[in-house]
Amino acid sequence: MYIRSIQLENFRNYRRLDLKVEPSVNVFYGENAQGKTNILESIYVCTSTHSHRTSKDAEMIYHGEHGYKVKLNLTSSFHAYDESVSVVFEDGNGEMSTSKRARKVCLHDDVPFEKISEYFGIFNAVIFAPEDLMLIKDGPSIRRKYLNVLISQVKPSYYFELSNYVRYLMSRNRIIKNARSGGNKVFSDRIREEMSIWHEPMARSAARIMRDRYLFSLRIDSFAKVHHESISHGNESLYVKYKTCIPINMLENYNEDEVVSYLMAKWDHVAEDDFFRGGTDFGPQRDDLQMSLDGDGLRMFASQGQQRSAALSMKLAELDIMREETNDAPVLLLDDVFGELDAQRRKCLLSEIGDAQIFITCTDKSFIEQEMADSLEKASRIAFFEVSNGDVSRVENR
Repeated sequence: MYIRSIQLENFRNYRRLDLKVEPSVNVFYGENAQGKTNILESIYVCTSTHSHRTSKDAEMIYHGEHGYKVKLNLTSSFHAYDESVSVVFEDGNGEMSTSKRARKVCLHDDVPFEKISEYFGIFNAVIFAPEDLMLIKDGPSIRRKYLNVLISQVKPSYYFELSNYVRYLMSRNRIIKNARSGGNKVFSDRIREEMSIWHEPMARSAARIMRDRYLFSLRIDSFAKVHHESISHGNESLYVKYKTCIPINMLENYNEDEVVSYLMAKWDHVAEDDFFRGGTDFGPQRDDLQMSLDGDGLRMFASQGQQRSAALSMKLAELDIMREETNDAPVLLLDDVFGELDAQRRKCLLSEIGDAQIFITCTDKSFIEQEMADSLEKASRIAFFEVSNGDVSRVENR
């Protein structure tokens, strides 16, 4: 699948944009803070329903407006038919808002889905950005997000279970909050009973989430290890392991009912502790991916270069899994990454591109021309777009 055109309304610094793009390589160049990354961000919103830069949709609205719309017109790689995907967000404050609450709607061929979980898998993209280094340097929430986005795109039922679990978790936490209101410090059987109402549905969704995360972590480990050995010329081995709240052998020898029973018993046991803590501490909301080089932790012991190699290997693993799951190349978004990678890492990245449609942002057009010419047969089909203060102009090749 490839993008034919991008349509933006009140998105970041674009009040309106209707841009036709090429099915091969599209390069957006210009000075910093002109809107190059915003274009790639809009594409990523259409695959994951959120930004890779912020968790707040309101930050992506054009100044003074109350919502945005992103629409991609697509052509299927296999069947050569045209379709579209759209994401619309309203903050609920505008006079024309359909709701007085913030709301997000995802559409396929202009038909809205009742649930966002139904939207995943229609259009897939992988983004490479400077923020990817946070996979290594930041806390577990970044790596959980990486897992959640990857699995949701290729397995929409995962997002459904994840949404259910979050809803059940919030309900259990709301009981704790309400019981503690007014300074109450007494934990009672009534409070325990109210909390336990949510333990079975929480456990059922949590078991399925952890099973999927475990299975995908094995695949990430396998693919990332191959890429990292290539980047390091075989001098280092990258290991990726799933860290969760239950014994890992329960996921290796998976029996859903056994996992559910284990989780329910645990939540019953810690109910009083959670009451005094003020929330639920145990569960997949604490999961992590542990990464190491030859047994040494990456965050503490790896150099900046080693961390970049590991982050790149993780993203290439994401690309491999999407290709394997969909039998198609996802759209690749390369957001100002060439300046962040040395020649060996750039070569490794470009060698994995294959026949994917590519969107690149950069400040130096000539550097990209040379880099792509040396690495890709499709270099003769590069489309260049100059971006200046939200104005996008196509530039003829030399």
